[in-house]
Amino acid sequence: MLNAQKTLKFTLSLICFLCLSVLYAQAQYYPGYGRGYGGGLGGGLNRYGSEFDNPKPKGPLDPDELAKEETRWMVKKLKLTDEQEILVSSLNEDYAYQRKDLYDRIKKDFGAERPTPQQINDAKAKMAALEEKQNKELEKIFTPEQFKIYSDKKEDAKKKAKQ
Repeated sequence: MLNAQKTLKFTLSLICFLCLSVLYAQAQYYPGYGRGYGGGLGGGLNRYGSEFDNPKPKGPLDPDELAKEETRWMVKKLKLTDEQEILVSSLNEDYAYQRKDLYDRIKKDFGAERPTPQQINDAKAKMAALEEKQNKELEKIFTPEQFKIYSDKKEDAKKKAKQ
């Protein structure tokens, strides 16, 4: 009897977990800056356009905080020199504000309407171009070994984000 109850509890827990996983996997994220445009179980738009709890999508992280976070990661993982840290910090802050401005312009272009697939692709292309420009400048600051580590980590992050 005790084994049957444990098995039933385990089965029900597993079913709940699978249901929540499916719901979470179906939540749609819009392209954007930082944390994305709404999405997830906590609010935003699902793939059918309905809203959950949060009528306003979350905006991007504060550019200053984002730049500091990126710089901290680079100093720790890439073992930057003091001179590199100063250059990278300034560069990260500059590009964090550029991304914020681009995000705001894209968001304004979308307006209250749901973006079309073409608009989404255009926004992704603009963000990718800005990232590529930043990467070229970082390549000038980093040693070849540091840039390889940086590039590999970015590729890993992109792969994980697609999954």
